[in-house]
Amino acid sequence: MKILLFVDKLYGGGAERVASILLNHLCEKHNVTAVIFDDKLPTYPINPLIKIQKITVNGKIGVLHPIERIAKIRKAIKGNSPDLVISFLVEINRYSIIANLHTGYKIILSEHTSIQGKQKIWLYLTRHILYRFATKVTLLSGSDYKYARWMRNKTLMYNPLSYSIFKEQSQREKTIVAVSSQKRWHVKGFDLLIQAWAKIAPSNPNWRLQFIGANNSNYISEMAKSSGLENRVDFSGWTNEIDQILRTKSIYVLSSRREGFPCSLLEAMSQGCACVAFDCKTGPNEIITDGKSGLLAHNGDINDLAAKLQRLINDEQLRQRLAKGATEEARRFEKGKIMRQWDDLIDEVTLNTRKKANT
Repeated sequence: MKILLFVDKLYGGGAERVASILLNHLCEKHNVTAVIFDDKLPTYPINPLIKIQKITVNGKIGVLHPIERIAKIRKAIKGNSPDLVISFLVEINRYSIIANLHTGYKIILSEHTSIQGKQKIWLYLTRHILYRFATKVTLLSGSDYKYARWMRNKTLMYNPLSYSIFKEQSQREKTIVAVSSQKRWHVKGFDLLIQAWAKIAPSNPNWRLQFIGANNSNYISEMAKSSGLENRVDFSGWTNEIDQILRTKSIYVLSSRREGFPCSLLEAMSQGCACVAFDCKTGPNEIITDGKSGLLAHNGDINDLAAKLQRLINDEQLRQRLAKGATEEARRFEKGKIMRQWDDLIDEVTLNTRKKANT
């Protein structure tokens, strides 16, 4: 089967990592082409069997930009004549679904942010109108699935775990770690985390807070300084070896204002961190069983987040118990299980196409 997958790029983000995992899985049985819109080479592992096709859009941002992008996506679809088109991320999805209209090709659109809450008009129109023309739309959470009452072609598809589950005992640093690129600091609630850390840092002089993916030249570092925490907070840039780092840390914290499906939380659980997360609208409470595989703090409540962190700092046995529960919980999202769900979805979508081809 020929499969054409559109994704903005193959580096840097959680959705892009999931796309690379799916591509590497699909190429074992299918003829797979990935179409990207970025000149940078993929940094996630990509099987050499996968063809990489680049689309360059020359038009400036404005009216011509989406028209040119849609035209080039349509040309790529017709040029490859795939049995199935897959598109990742809502912006690419809106271009792909328009480009695919009246081609006759099956198309799966994959969402990687929550569809709930206040939205820009183009997002609302994409999800409420354009998505109706897709064969299937994958949603990240059970909460989103229930919310999308208008969407008859929806299916639930969790993100797969990127790493193997770490089963060994390891010596862990007295460090609380948070992970995200620094440009997303507001969504990830790093300012809320700094405020929570300021409440408990003076009572815990042997503990540190570390941000992975952020450097010390942004608003968060300035906020740490103004709170008197410049010597208690560490900033390290992005790395592709986050699993190696996580297995040396004691506590992982997710302070997000909103989430789709927090891959970094799942990754931290798989590497044996004791985890605490804001119970924001989608994601964390579908991954963590509160009190068994992690702790959930009231959404946006800085005092509760500080109290939950303090509880973990005070109780090593609790950290160990939650870490053990976290690795067990993470098995629900192991790569093989999620990829089998993708296989089942693709079989369902392409069944009629394959029947016609065999007659």
